[in-house]
Amino acid sequence: MIKSEQRKYIKIIWTIFGISMGYAVLRYNVVGTVAWKDLPIFILNKGVSLAAIVLLAFSFSIRPLTNLGMPYLNLGLESRKVLGISGLLLTIFHVLLSFLIFNPQYYPKFFAGDDSLSIIGNFSLLSGMASFMILGIYHWCFNNRSRGKEMLIEIITSKKFLLGLLFLLGIHLFFMGYSTWSTPAKWQGGLPPISLISFVVVLFGFVVNVLGRASVRKGVN
Repeated sequence: MIKSEQRKYIKIIWTIFGISMGYAVLRYNVVGTVAWKDLPIFILNKGVSLAAIVLLAFSFSIRPLTNLGMPYLNLGLESRKVLGISGLLLTIFHVLLSFLIFNPQYYPKFFAGDDSLSIIGNFSLLSGMASFMILGIYHWCFNNRSRGKEMLIEIITSKKFLLGLLFLLGIHLFFMGYSTWSTPAKWQGGLPPISLISFVVVLFGFVVNVLGRASVRKGVN
């Protein structure tokens, strides 16, 4: 990869991360009620999760968007790989940060009165870990191409596989914050929750992949 391309990808990644972190700080610390002491982990985790979702959804949607008549978004195979790996790394970071603060104080909706996992917590964690494992397999196969993996690579690059992955991410985000999505009065600082924004991004990616990948099958390319 030439240096000009490296700088371009790094700029895209840092821009997405910067905007995500800026929104998290604005919503929770500046106009919200979250204490600044929670910035290093709790708020960082919010920004990291949003950036990871945007990078992953964008990575999966570059080719479908091109097929839908937006060729200027086609940054090439290398871009999909770089953005996807960056999204995976941020997802790993998000998982690790979440484990550090996974308790009823930070995630009350995930726990029942006896401090066991609530039904919401069960579904959100199950879908989150399932999507994380599938995402890991997806990138592992691309980084370790060898004989005997052709069938597996064909499966993980299929339309159904990618739609299933986006669906699981959507389920994770839905149970993460749906209870406050329809009540703007409860939003920190009056701004939409990051879980809602992430869900919209995943939904957009899902629709784009349904339409864009269907176009390829029909010969529209």
